[in-house]
This record gives sequence, structure tokens and C-alpha cells, in this order.
Amino acid sequence: MSGDGTHGDATEQTGTGWVLGGRYRLISKVGAGGMAVVWQAHDDVLARTVAVKLLAAHHIGDPQSRSRIRHEARAAAALSHPNIAQVHDYGEADVAGEIVPYVVMELVRGGTLHQRLNEGPVLPRYAMSVCAEIAAALAAAHVEGLVHRDIKPANVMLSPTGAKVVDFGIAAAIQPSQAGAEDFEVLGTPAYLAPERLLYNAVEPASDVYALGVLLYRLLAGHSPWTSETTTQMLTAHIYVDPFPLLPMFQVPDFVTALCNRCLDKDPAERPSAREVAALLAHGATKTVRDDETPSSASPVEPVAMNENLPGRTDPVAGQRPPAEADPKAAQAPGVRGRRGLVPYIMAPLILVAAAITTIALLHPSRPEATARTPQVSVKPPRAATTNPAPKVSITSTAPTPGATGVSPRGAARTTAGRVTPGAVAGEDTTTTPAGTPTSSRPEPEATTTTTTTAAAPQERTLSSAAGTVRATCPATGTAHILSWSAIKPYKVIDGDTEAGPAPEVSFKHGNTQVTMTVTCSGGVPSATST
Repeated sequence: MSGDGTHGDATEQTGTGWVLGGRYRLISKVGAGGMAVVWQAHDDVLARTVAVKLLAAHHIGDPQSRSRIRHEARAAAALSHPNIAQVHDYGEADVAGEIVPYVVMELVRGGTLHQRLNEGPVLPRYAMSVCAEIAAALAAAHVEGLVHRDIKPANVMLSPTGAKVVDFGIAAAIQPSQAGAEDFEVLGTPAYLAPERLLYNAVEPASDVYALGVLLYRLLAGHSPWTSETTTQMLTAHIYVDPFPLLPMFQVPDFVTALCNRCLDKDPAERPSAREVAALLAHGATKTVRDDETPSSASPVEPVAMNENLPGRTDPVAGQRPPAEADPKAAQAPGVRGRRGLVPYIMAPLILVAAAITTIALLHPSRPEATARTPQVSVKPPRAATTNPAPKVSITSTAPTPGATGVSPRGAARTTAGRVTPGAVAGEDTTTTPAGTPTSSRPEPEATTTTTTTAAAPQERTLSSAAGTVRATCPATGTAHILSWSAIKPYKVIDGDTEAGPAPEVSFKHGNTQVTMTVTCSGGVPSATST
């Protein structure tokens, strides 16, 4: 390293133009924390812009701090995931007789989630999308046997391509709890510490999920799950006080609310895995997109922008309750866009027509010309108007790492001959069966009214494969009907049957691999085979 000055000047004041390791030229300081200073730098060997993290001046002589930054480099370098800031190199420079450790990593352009929260509340879809990406990063770390141990808004960067988890400085390998240990040091941020970490310094993936649950709760509700004024009260609450349950919220699916509450369970064994959290939150974020669209819309689903601004928006933000007339339970099942709002407008005029004809016939029984049989009026609401339960996401070892499970394929929907191109959702037929046309018949002494009784809805099932899921039902004997489908990344939907038939299919493709799910019915219950 070249230049003049003390190690303090090198790390915090006069570092511009200095070269580390013969290749990393410091350009400008982009951030500073309690332990380190981060610089934007240029890699003269590979001709790229990088970030260089230097140990802060007051920590240079501390062996524990030097060990921690070296550990961070090794831990993060072992991971490769789009939602984890990548580490490129580690080195030590001699500055004024002092050895200064530094880590070279990916330069993430964008602020932290902590900075974003200081600007104001966020939209529910934004909260679910960001936390889904954090969960995906944690799932990748857990697979490699690492627990981050310090998930908080300040350790999440918001880049244009998505959230990125940083600072693996206190990450540790998974190990059994240290029950019975008399003295141990708890590292981390008090507001996000899981009970088992405070009680017996456990190092397990469930602790990261707990911290993520606290973060998700804060993003959605706008406040902490507990009320505390001091650090001691906060730590006590983690161990002994049950969090106030996250209540149903507008634009937040019920299964996401339940998921957040599960993440905060005192028992680590009762919490979901990071992989399950990633899948469900990604599904919830895309479900909100589909529910927000107008019935005639066929526009593609756009990703949530990480630099989303609130001014000028009319969307509800997380933490705000819906208007009095809003129904939090009005969200439809995934894969079926908003249609239920049209049903009253479709059915009301048809019912009025039937009632008017019946009334005229009953008021004039003695006039033969008015005693014609009342026409049968069949009112059949659109299939997509049926309310279905929230989806159950099944995570198996054969499925790819989730990051956006349940995302509908991009592209405008275009239906042709019972097949639908990628981007469409099964069951989205925009045409409505009109009321029956009156037919002439021989006059009868008395008018009669025919009442049509609707049979019970057929049983529905959600069927899964490694490439995607489908929701299907059996409307008649030997006939199957696919209501909706979702691809699991990296697969995409390339074709699908929207009409009922003996064996409708949906095809998914990734590269040269194609998976076709064929749905059949037996005993009124749908099942699927994958080829």
C-alpha cells in the first residue's frame, strides 16, 4: 500500500488514491460503521469496480476484530447466491507499521433497508418481496451449514436487482445448543435475537428465521412485535413474552400472516425453514399482484422495484388498515385474478328479469296470453368467481431453491382453441353465459316458476411437481379441469389446457428440460402425473 499518514488516515480520511495489494485503488468512501469503513475502489487487474471494506482505525490493534473480518471474508466467500453480496478477495496491508485487514467484495449500488425504513412505511407487496429474497439468501447459507446470526435492516442492501444480505462477520457453523454453559457471549442485535440464543447460545438456522420474522412483522405492521423501552425489556420479551399476533391486513394473504406468526414461535422446532419462508412470501407477493389487476388486464407481472418511492402512490402501505368497507378476506386463491367483484353486476340484471316475468304472470292469471310458462333463467357466474382457500406450498428436496415460487409467466395472455400461451392463468375466461332466452310454449292455466338448484362444487386439489403446481377439480365423471398453475423457478410455463377434458395438461420448460403435468380424475378426485 502506498501513501503517507497513519493507519487512521488511511482507513478513514486520506485513503483516496491508495492502492491495496497492488491492484485495488481506493476511489471514495461510501459508508462507515462501528467496525469498518467501506470504500468504492477499482480493480486494476480485472478492470472492474469493487467495494473494499477496511477495518476501522480504532479496531486495527484489536486481535478479535481482525479475526472477525477475516472470518467474514471466509464465510461469505463460501456462498454463491444472487441475494448475497459476493466476496472476491481478502488481504492485509502494511500501513505505518500496522497490519490493516481488508475484504474486497461486490459493490452493491443502493442503500440499506434500514435507510429505506427511515423514509417511511413500505407497501405490503414490497415487504413480502424483500423478505422472500432475504429468506432465499438464508436458505442458501443454511444449506452450507452457516447461520448468519445478525439479520436486521442495516445488513440488507437494496440493489436495483433485488435485496442482498451482507455482513457475515458473526456468522457461525451450525452446532448444538450449549445448554448448561455458565458463561458465553451473545453476538448480534438485541431487537432480533431469538430466545434460544439468549438462553443457551444455540447456533441453528431457526434463529435466523426468528430474526427474519421480526423484520417481516416490522415491515408489515410498522412496529415491533413487543413494547419495550430498554434493551433489558427487549431481551426479556424475547424469552418470556409472546409477541402480539400479526392481525389480518389488506393486501396481505392470510397464509403470510400465519407464516409471520410461526416465525416468531418461542420453540425453534415450530418455526418454518428459510426455504419455506422464501417460497410462501414470494407466492404472497405475486398473489397480491394478480389480485390488484383489473378483470380485463392481461399485462405481465413486473418485479418489485427495490427503489420504490411512496410519494404520489395510492396503494395501501404496510401497517395501515383498510377502509371500513374493505374485506381483508376478499383475496382470491393464487392463479385466479379478480373476478368476484363482477358477479353482482352480472347476476343482478338477470335476477331482475326473471323476477319481473314471474310477477307479471302471477298478477294476471285469467289472461291466457299472460299465462305462458315462465322462461327458465339460468344464472351461471364465472368460474373464477369461486373463492378458494389459500395455497399450500409443498417444499421437497427435488425442487429448485425458491426465490419467486408462484410467479406467473410474463407476457400478455392470448387464448386460442382451448390452449393458452405463457402469461395467461387458467380459469380466466372473460365471457359470461347470458340468461336463457324465453321460448314460446302452449298457454297453460297457471304460471309456473322453475327453480334450478346448483349442485355442490366439485372437490379441488393442488398438485405439485418439481417444475410447478396446478390446481384442478373434477367437474364430471372422467373429466378433469385445470383451474390455475404456477411455475417453480427456473421453470416457465410454455403451454396449458384451459378447457375441461379427460386428461388436460400443463407444460413447463427450463433449458432443454420439459416437464408435462397431466391431470386425470378418479372417483371425483384429481391427480397428476409428470413426464
